[in-house]
Amino acid sequence: MQGMKTKKSRVGRQDTTAAGLSGLILVAAWILGSGITLRADVAIGVFPIRAEHEVQAGQTKTDGITVDNDSAEIIHMRVTVADWYLTRDGSPTFVKKGKSPEFSMSEWFVVNPAEFVVPPHGHQIIRYTFTVPKDTPDGGYHTAIMIESVPNIAPGQDVHAAYLNARVGAIIYDRVGKTTPQGTITAQQVVIDQKNSGQVGVQITLKNSGSSHFRFKGESKIIDKQGKVIETLPINDSVVLPQSERDIFVPVKGILPTDGFTIVSSLDIGLKELLEAETRVEPNPSSLPDVKK
Repeated sequence: MQGMKTKKSRVGRQDTTAAGLSGLILVAAWILGSGITLRADVAIGVFPIRAEHEVQAGQTKTDGITVDNDSAEIIHMRVTVADWYLTRDGSPTFVKKGKSPEFSMSEWFVVNPAEFVVPPHGHQIIRYTFTVPKDTPDGGYHTAIMIESVPNIAPGQDVHAAYLNARVGAIIYDRVGKTTPQGTITAQQVVIDQKNSGQVGVQITLKNSGSSHFRFKGESKIIDKQGKVIETLPINDSVVLPQSERDIFVPVKGILPTDGFTIVSSLDIGLKELLEAETRVEPNPSSLPDVKK
C-alpha cells in the first residue's frame, strides 16, 4: 500500500494437520444466435465436483461421476476432457486438451459415455478410466471433466434462437508415487483490492516449488503495538498447483491501527509444521485507510 512500509517477513514452523478440500463449479450461458430464449431452466448437479487419486506409474484406474438433472426438461449432455490452470489470484481457466500441458493428465483419460440424454429429475453416471504412463515422474497431475448441456433442436426449429447452456467442470487430481508439499511464503503486505470496491486486506504470496499440488488453509492475525490481537482473519481452503505462485487476498473487516501493527499469518499445507510469516507495518497515519466494520 502506498505510504506504508513493511519489514521483511519471517518464516517459522509449528505442528499442524493436513489441509481440507473444496470444489470448483462453472455455469455459463452460451448464445448460439439471436432471438428469444427458448430454454431458461437448465439445472444440473455433479458429484463429486472434485476427486483425487493416489496412484503409481503404469497403473490403470476407473472411477465415476454422477450427473443429476434437477430440471423438469430432458437435457442432452456432452462430456469432454480439458486442461486447466489457475491465475495468480486463484481463478480457474479451462482450455482445450493440450493447450496447458504442464502437469496435465488429460491425455491419460477416456470418458464414457461422451454424450447422453438425462430425463427430467433423472441421473447419469459417467465413467472415466485413465492409465498413468510407466515413465511418469513422481508428482501431482490434474485435469477437468467438462459436462455441458446441448440444445435439443427439433427438425424445422429455428436454429438462430438463443439457448441457455449449463457447463460444469469436475476437477480430477492424481498424485503419482511419493510427493511432499514444498511451499514457501515469499511476501506479505497490506494492499487495496481495486477490483473489490477498494477492499483493504492482507496479501500473502505463496510459492509452490515442488512437483505436486498442495492445498492450504490458515489465518492471519492483526496485532497492535501492545501485543493485543485486534482481528483474526480466516484463510479459506484452496490449492496451489506445482511450480506456481498464488497471491492470497484476505479481507480486513476492522480498522487498522494508525500507530503501526504486526501481521502474523499461519498456513497449513499438509506438513507436520505450519508455514508462518510475520510482517511489521510501520506507522504512517496519512496513508492508512479506515475500513468499515
